[in-house]
Amino acid sequence: MLLTDGNVKNCTVNLKWIHLETVTSTNSYLQARIHQGTGPEEMLVIADFQEHGRGQGENGWVSDKAQNLLMSMLLYPEFLSASRQFQLTIATSLAVCDTLQELEVTPSIKWPNDILTATGKMAGILIENGILGKEISHSIIGIGLNVNQVSFPRFPVPATSLAKEKPGRYDPVSLAGILEKNFTTRYDQLKSGMEGSLKEVYLNRLLGLDQHVRCSSAGADFTGIIRGINEFGELLVEKEGKLRAYGMHTIRFAL
Repeated sequence: MLLTDGNVKNCTVNLKWIHLETVTSTNSYLQARIHQGTGPEEMLVIADFQEHGRGQGENGWVSDKAQNLLMSMLLYPEFLSASRQFQLTIATSLAVCDTLQELEVTPSIKWPNDILTATGKMAGILIENGILGKEISHSIIGIGLNVNQVSFPRFPVPATSLAKEKPGRYDPVSLAGILEKNFTTRYDQLKSGMEGSLKEVYLNRLLGLDQHVRCSSAGADFTGIIRGINEFGELLVEKEGKLRAYGMHTIRFAL
């Protein structure tokens, strides 16, 4: 059921806000809007509940109804080439971290875009870009932030939430407004050519930087040292004295 659909608020990227009670997933909802040909309108959609929330790869995103922040943004980043699409991951990850920092929660980033605290995973990001030639035709940026939920299924990385970190009740829609503000700031920095500065902040938040980690890639286990990311957002890992680059879904690691 559609709760609100209108220009509830605007920012420099002119996002139209849509609030849904139930949706398959917020990313899928925006994909459908694109396929319907409703025009290049940038928007932000929030849902109280996702029937089939999606994470990276084949992973789902589990959330109790009306407990957490489930949102996606549709943007048209014409200033970015397809080869630079990881810049959107950096800007979004930092915006989530900025939001948590405002709430006095200290976050870190597990490459490429999981947001963790000292006790577990608090947020995940799913970015789906439409690529036309060498350009990005559109970008759908999905964010799941655990807010009031305190009981979770068992995951390889334990889940945590704002309520578990700082007991209290939080309004997910108000948090969406804070997150939108912080994303706009980081997005404007990206548009202004501050990629180097954003990467530096991202690396300062990167979990395991310059540390030995247990890795698995192409069926082989090894120990490596995380050394950062390259211009394409691939993870740089030092293995047996040589620096190797790994793309998304090609490596797993644990500290």
